[in-house]
Amino acid sequence: MAKNLQKGKSAIVPPKTLVPTVEPKPGLSQRKQPRYWIRLAVFLVPLIVSEIMFLTVGRTWNAVIFPVAWIGFFYFQMKRGGWNVFKP
Repeated sequence: MAKNLQKGKSAIVPPKTLVPTVEPKPGLSQRKQPRYWIRLAVFLVPLIVSEIMFLTVGRTWNAVIFPVAWIGFFYFQMKRGGWNVFKP
């Protein structure tokens, strides 16, 4: 079959080999991501509950320091993870 294309030439052309297609495995980008409000609730609900607890018992210094540590923790997690934590 490949010789018919050459018409009179003696070179043998190998037939094209078909490359099997491999379906990509579902990765992080193909998985269904949780909704934006769920990710926002995971961030805000513990922060709000802890602020209520600290202010109820009179720990005003802890009520100031804890949000700084909480936001810093999530900042470094987002930076380490490629800033894709809160993308919708």
